[in-house]
Amino acid sequence: MSIYEPPKSSVPTGSRPATRFCLVRHGSTDWNRENRIQGVTDTPMNEEGLAEIGRLAVAIKDEGWELVVASDLRRSAESGELIGQALMIPVFFHKGLRERSFGPLEGLTIEEVKAKFPQGSDQLALPGLESRRAIEARAVATMAMLAAVFAGRRVIVVTHGGFIRAFFRAGLGLERAAPANAARVVVVWDGRWQLVEGGWNNDG
Repeated sequence: MSIYEPPKSSVPTGSRPATRFCLVRHGSTDWNRENRIQGVTDTPMNEEGLAEIGRLAVAIKDEGWELVVASDLRRSAESGELIGQALMIPVFFHKGLRERSFGPLEGLTIEEVKAKFPQGSDQLALPGLESRRAIEARAVATMAMLAAVFAGRRVIVVTHGGFIRAFFRAGLGLERAAPANAARVVVVWDGRWQLVEGGWNNDG
């Protein structure tokens, strides 16, 4: 955990707390550019990814975000640290925000997976492959936990494309493509999940 300054409360005493989340996908990696499945393989950001996150931090600096919670995989952890440093807010890490595990599919290109498994990864039963149902349950449970722990706060969550897609399916009932690297979307929890800002680019 890294802490740069104490967070400030943004909810008046006695009001029902609504929790606002800025969901951010980590910056680009070489595997992103090669269309390789990363899953829980601990790939670092490349120079492009570092620049993407730097630009994002500038864009959101004056929006009143209070803290960052990031996946502990390196590409997201680095992204979260950079955002925390730029905004001078606390940074925490949580394994529940990790990408979906793809087992033996990790490291393969999308084309290689399609050629070997034309039925698609969601229909496979491979060692180490996290099912679609499992990642959706984990995504909703993790976000619910963060909403409870940080009730009433403004939280940046730095995670992965597959996690965000799973949360949108299970938490909001929306089928969306993965956001682009360093793209963001804002959701609110006030007893139910609501999409506030959407519209990311499709980067697969």
